[in-house]
Amino acid sequence: MGAVSIEQVWKRFGPHVAVSDLNLSITDGEFLVLLGPSGCGKTTSLRMLAGLERPSTGVIKIDDLVVNDVPAGKRDIAMVFQSYALYPHMTVRRNLTFGPRIRRENKAATERALNEVVNVLGLEALLERRPSQLSGGQRQRVALGRALLRRPKLFLMDEPLSNLDAALRGQVRAELVRLHRQFPITTVYVTHDQVEAMTMADKIAIMFHGRLQQTGTAQQVFDDPDNLVVATFVGSPPMNTMPGTLSADGNGLSVACLGTTIPLPGWMGLRKPAPLPQPISVGIRPTDIEVAAGPSEGLISGRVDVVEPMGAETFLTIDCGPQSLMCRAPGRVRMRAGENVSLTLDTNHLYAFDSKTGDALIDRSRWSDGDVQRAHRLEVTHHA
Repeated sequence: MGAVSIEQVWKRFGPHVAVSDLNLSITDGEFLVLLGPSGCGKTTSLRMLAGLERPSTGVIKIDDLVVNDVPAGKRDIAMVFQSYALYPHMTVRRNLTFGPRIRRENKAATERALNEVVNVLGLEALLERRPSQLSGGQRQRVALGRALLRRPKLFLMDEPLSNLDAALRGQVRAELVRLHRQFPITTVYVTHDQVEAMTMADKIAIMFHGRLQQTGTAQQVFDDPDNLVVATFVGSPPMNTMPGTLSADGNGLSVACLGTTIPLPGWMGLRKPAPLPQPISVGIRPTDIEVAAGPSEGLISGRVDVVEPMGAETFLTIDCGPQSLMCRAPGRVRMRAGENVSLTLDTNHLYAFDSKTGDALIDRSRWSDGDVQRAHRLEVTHHA
């Protein structure tokens, strides 16, 4: 078992608050990714869970046992770091079995566990080599194997792939996902790389400035961000944002931006009653904008400013007067800087955020795409 509960945890270093009021539940066998920019508190949170830092206030539980005062060595966890932390004078075999040897575990059981881990990680031919004779990816696999050999309650991983090149990161990501299927041990993985988070996590917890912003599956945090911070951090290229106004009438909600008024689908409602109209930040992802050559009546007009060909796709920066939008076009679409274009926005994926708090205003979870008959239930307050 390896269920984790973090309840109202704060961590202060003098006057500096590194983590504030963190509440997080991790179920047994879950792969949770703590995602956020540098300095957001994710590594500090991991270190508190590991027992390397003590919470200033709050409670950390592993399998319903409060572990605030339990030393790191008695929490039954295994850590994999950004640095591989291998002993340079030992062979791969001795690095892998160092822990069981120190703990004087049964030699036959250790050898059986070693053979299983070595076969899974493809380390058979490397057992008599030393770390200096291994590539970065091989060293990372040895570090993972050493952790796997323990069969702990928890795996804690702190940016373990950041030292690898791009191609190798993709390979090791896939290996980690496969390993978690074979060894479903509760895993908490810290990264600032959203690609790692989106491709590996059962659940993502996004942190910013020491605060937990949102938890959910990769698709949930991408499709239904709770606030502007999550919306602009998750997704590459990031979501476009622009000033606008959210209004409502008998036909439902509408957004005014880019010099035009855009009616929203009837199934969209508000998360809570709010005075309308109100100024907002409008969001739309580059993948939800269709670009066509030449101006077209009734559509948003713009001019191509920057063209970034990526092979399978092309990213375009479109100058729409006071606002620039990043758009995605098929890779074989040929457009040049200075060319006039027209834009069509996918209104099913238009977002509205409070211009002061950044909170999402539109409730996307309560409505199905086909249930447009519920539009009359929109909870709005009209201001004269």
